Parts: sequence; structure tokens; C-alpha cells
Amino acid sequence: MGAYLCIASNDVPPAVSKRITLNVNFAPVIKVPNQLLGAPLGTDVQLECYVEAFPNTINYWVKNRGEMLLD
Repeated sequence: MGAYLCIASNDVPPAVSKRITLNVNFAPVIKVPNQLLGAPLGTDVQLECYVEAFPNTINYWVKNRGEMLLD
């Protein structure tokens, strides 16, 4: 993905150019460094999830019964 510049020139002025932006849509790729975490009751735990996708995703965590952990 990115911006590209195409330039056409054949020694007859002027040269012409056109800038285009290429977007590649692809399904999300998810990486979770620690798939099993443990902590004493009443302590904080930080869950990590890395997502790469285009267009951007909406990410959230849910418990077993579908309860969302964070707004």
C-alpha cells in the first residue's frame, strides 16, 4: 500500500506525471503474545492483542458469556 508516482517522458516536452494511492484490503491478522494469564483475585491484568488489517478494525474483549470487558 502507499502512494506511487507514474512519470511518462519521450523527449518531447513536457513530461507528464500522475500520482495514485494504492490500498490493499485484507482480512485481520491477530497476534496475542500471552494466551494464558493468571493473577491473584482483585489485582489488575493487562490483556494484549495486536491486530493488522485494512480497513481499520474495531477491537474489543468479551468474556465467555459475551459480556464486554471494556467499553
